[in-house]
Amino acid sequence: MCSMKKVIIVGASSGIGYELAKVFSNQGYAVGLTARREEQLLQLQSELPGKSYVKKMDVTQFDAAIEALQQLIDEMEGMDVIVLNSGIGWSYPTREQELQTIQVNASGFVSLSNFSVEFFKQQGHGHIVGISSVASVRGASIATVYSATKAFISSYMEGLRIRFAKKKLKIYVTDIRPGFVATPMTEKNKGMFWVSTAERAAKQIFEAIESKKDVAYITKRWVIAAIIYKLLPGFLLKKI
Repeated sequence: MCSMKKVIIVGASSGIGYELAKVFSNQGYAVGLTARREEQLLQLQSELPGKSYVKKMDVTQFDAAIEALQQLIDEMEGMDVIVLNSGIGWSYPTREQELQTIQVNASGFVSLSNFSVEFFKQQGHGHIVGISSVASVRGASIATVYSATKAFISSYMEGLRIRFAKKKLKIYVTDIRPGFVATPMTEKNKGMFWVSTAERAAKQIFEAIESKKDVAYITKRWVIAAIIYKLLPGFLLKKI
């Protein structure tokens, strides 16, 4: 039985997931790569120094996504960590875009998370990592459904963490809450500050995962903004 640790990154074709795969590979992990865009995954695979596996996946095709994940686990002969990184968002989205955001960010997340929980319970150990956002802290007027789905992810993971602790299961849950990170999804955003490169964010995310943190803000300075944001009264939020 191979002792190499194994991580699967869902949503690895660009941005944080792409760079995080590089960090894991450089740290000696076998890395499973999934996303809708297979060409980008194959390009990423060619850049990784260690063992890697590619599987095309659309998280909104729930049954097919679970089947693809199971196939990937079988090919890798196991899974120690899963990073649920798939996410989309728009400023002032249309109705169709809002529903699509819920399908990807919330429903797709739950489907794969639920499967991973059952897998790790049978295995006896594991680590679920969800990429939430600083936007999960409060509602956002520009991207209402995005912040709502990220709040859902954070709340869902907290519930899992409490459940596993009560049942004394060796399943860790880490809620990663990035601030502004330079990725293809954020390149059109205006007014961003404290912007991190995807490379720097990936390094801090890896550190948080290795430390088995419950919650980690990326980059670390965003914890300050999150605390202030939480404490702001509603009437001030309406004026910002």
